[in-house]
Amino acid sequence: MKHELTIANIKSFVLDKKPVGVDSAGRIIFEPNPRGEPYYVFDSAPGAPVGFGLKVSKRKTFVIQRKVEGRTFRASLGSVAEFLQEQNGLEKARAAAAKIGAEIRTQQVNPNVVAKKQSAAELTLGQAFAAYRVHLTTREIKRAKPETLKVFDRCAKRFEDWHERKIRTLDIDEIVARFRARQKVAATANEQEFRQAYTVVRHAIGREELAAASARRPPLLTTNPFGIIALEKLYRTSDMIERERRERMVRNPLTPNETLGKFLEALWAKRSTRENKTGCDYILTTLLVGARKMECSKIQWAELLTEQEKLTRSWVDLEKGIIFFYKTKNGLDHLLPIGPCLIELLRRRQTEAAEMIEDDRMTFQARKWVFPARNRQNKAGHYKDAKDLLDRIREIAQIPVLTRHDLRRSFGTVLEALDAPQSISKRFMNHDQAETHNRYTQAEWERLRKWMDRIEEAILIKGPNVWNALKPLEKSPLAADPLPVVPDDKPRPGRPKRTAEDKMGEPDDIEAGDGE
Repeated sequence: MKHELTIANIKSFVLDKKPVGVDSAGRIIFEPNPRGEPYYVFDSAPGAPVGFGLKVSKRKTFVIQRKVEGRTFRASLGSVAEFLQEQNGLEKARAAAAKIGAEIRTQQVNPNVVAKKQSAAELTLGQAFAAYRVHLTTREIKRAKPETLKVFDRCAKRFEDWHERKIRTLDIDEIVARFRARQKVAATANEQEFRQAYTVVRHAIGREELAAASARRPPLLTTNPFGIIALEKLYRTSDMIERERRERMVRNPLTPNETLGKFLEALWAKRSTRENKTGCDYILTTLLVGARKMECSKIQWAELLTEQEKLTRSWVDLEKGIIFFYKTKNGLDHLLPIGPCLIELLRRRQTEAAEMIEDDRMTFQARKWVFPARNRQNKAGHYKDAKDLLDRIREIAQIPVLTRHDLRRSFGTVLEALDAPQSISKRFMNHDQAETHNRYTQAEWERLRKWMDRIEEAILIKGPNVWNALKPLEKSPLAADPLPVVPDDKPRPGRPKRTAEDKMGEPDDIEAGDGE
């Protein structure tokens, strides 16, 4: 249809109704467009460029259509909304149409297609990183979390001086030299950064291949220069990495025959001092289910959640003996049985929480968390960081090195010591990528539960005092030595607390210029 375009009637064109003519008064006649088919209205205003018009689909765009030697070329000028935000936006759209129409007439090509071809051939590394970041945040499967984006941004920044470089101009010898130079300083971070750069460029190549196939042309970006690192076998093998970690004492899981027992006894001793019960219970829970360091911190009591809330929260159900982690590191939810000793530990937490509510030592808001924050002003509301407490327990147990993630590795070490089948290990360590990850038959679930009970017992019998405190009634107690002595906590860094005398003496003690 042809009709003079004005700002008023442009707004009247919508997808659910289609213009079919003009009445005697010059008003546009519409009829329903139930299938929502896009349509065009070409501008008949005096002086309007030939072929300038409006495309109405899910969004409105200005277009220019010209026919040259029997071939029709149609190019999009941009969003109507963007043009009309500016003063004289309609006139600017007509001017843009006249310019592109002239290019089509003289060059007999669609300028938009040419621009797309040029952008693929001229794509810079910075543009590829930006496009892949958008992909990470918009994809439906395993959408990137803030922690992932933080690592990605760090990798992108590492190549900041190459962001303006076209991918096709990156020299493989230059890439190898850069890789070798940084490999000597920070091998793990370096390899992560170059693997990320390879993935970013591979994504750009994949998009260009699809675009080229759709346009029936050869792709303009086909080679990934970062592939030279793998081709030259410059990345370390897993055996090399493991050996370096052992030499540097980076990974130090608790071992059943050496350090596990000492750690458990030290933890149980620390649990009875000051206000360490929540932190020690959090650490022990992390160890007994093999969770990652932040997965246990957000657990809530299942009985305080609705069925809908359970779909998007991490929770534990003591009646059913189940713990559920929502959206773990690999993007999957993780459902596990829990053993009788952990159930007993968490039942005690429930009882203590109820008592604290009655004594007004806990808010109802904090009550939902299995491990609530000690400070009522804490924004998260739940326990978050056990690093300092873990270091104090490690010192009591006289263990040289132990990190929070070593607790998860310790769970894996016990799995190996028990010769657990690979299928069981994958389920417990949450390495299984199957779509049926949390779907079990009754027999499968019972098998998992029996293995969890066996793993829990294998861990806790190494600490007789812990086992005796939490064991089921039908199990026999173990001979136990006295718990280790817990030294007084070291003062925390920072300004020392002021006494009443300090506060009373402040006005006389402060000198001009102290800034206090």
